[in-house]
Amino acid sequence: MITNCDEFTKIPGNLRLQIETPNDSMIKTLKIVFSKKTSSRNLAEALRLSKKLNGSVEGDIVTVELTVQEVFNLWELVNALLNAIDKWRSFEIYCKGVLCRINKDYRQLFYALQEIRSCYHNQPNPPEDFTKCNPGWGCDKLNFVSLELTGNYKKWFEFGQLDPSGNTWIVDKFKILNEVQAEIDIKFLKVCPAFPLTRIAMVINNLPDGIKLGEEWVAEWSNELVDGKMTKVYSLRYDREFEAECNYVEKIATKIPQKVDCPYPKGSDQWLDWMTAKGYLNNKKQ
Repeated sequence: MITNCDEFTKIPGNLRLQIETPNDSMIKTLKIVFSKKTSSRNLAEALRLSKKLNGSVEGDIVTVELTVQEVFNLWELVNALLNAIDKWRSFEIYCKGVLCRINKDYRQLFYALQEIRSCYHNQPNPPEDFTKCNPGWGCDKLNFVSLELTGNYKKWFEFGQLDPSGNTWIVDKFKILNEVQAEIDIKFLKVCPAFPLTRIAMVINNLPDGIKLGEEWVAEWSNELVDGKMTKVYSLRYDREFEAECNYVEKIATKIPQKVDCPYPKGSDQWLDWMTAKGYLNNKKQ
C-alpha cells in the first residue's frame, strides 16, 4: 500500500472522480439463447436443463435469463447447459445485455464466471469493501495497476506528467480510472455481487494529486516517437535505495539518547558526520 510521504502534495482544484454504482444483484445479468431447430443429440438434455433454469420458449427459440446469484447458486445446471449447446449455430450468450460475438469473448466470460463464483463463495460473509480479499483495491483480481511503490506491475504514480515548473509530478487520476475500468470490463469483474466499485472510486480519489520531486522521487525522460515526431517523454521513478537509506537512519536514530544537542537536522549528511564524530554512530551500517 501507499506509505505516508512528505513529497505527496495536494494540487489546487481537487479532482472529483465518478464511477458507476454496482448493479442490483436481482437484475438478469446472463442471457442464454438457442433454437430447438437442431439435429444435435443434446437437444433433449438442453430442454430439460433450460426448464430447470426457468427458461422460456417462444416458437423455436429458448431463452434462459439469470441473475448473478442464480448463476452462482445454480452453476452446475448452467455449466451443463452451456456444455450442451455452446457449439450450436443458434447459440448466443449475453452479459449485461452485451452479446459475446466471438468465441474468445464467450470463453473469457465462462472462465470469469467460474473464478468469480469460487472467489465469492470462499469469502465467509463477504464485507462490503472486501478488505479481507485485498486491502488495496478490494479485489484480488485487479492487478493491472499496483497501489504499491515498488514491484513488477505498472504502478499508480506512473500515470501522470511533469508540471511546467519541473518541480512536481501531476498524478493523472483519470488515466488510472480508465485503466482500472478497462480491466474490470475485460475480466467481467462487475459480475461479482460484492465487487467494490465504491471503494475503488474512493481509493483513486484519495491518491495524491501531485508528488514533489527530490531524492526519493526522480523524473526521467527519453525520446520517443509520438504522432510521427520525436518527443521528450517524462516518467517518474521511485528511488528504493533512498528509501532504504532513510529506513536505516530512522532505525539508528531510535537507539540514540533523546537529549543529544546536535545542531543539524536529523538524517542530513552533517547530522551523520557529527553523530559519528561524537561516537554515537558506528562507521558501518549494522
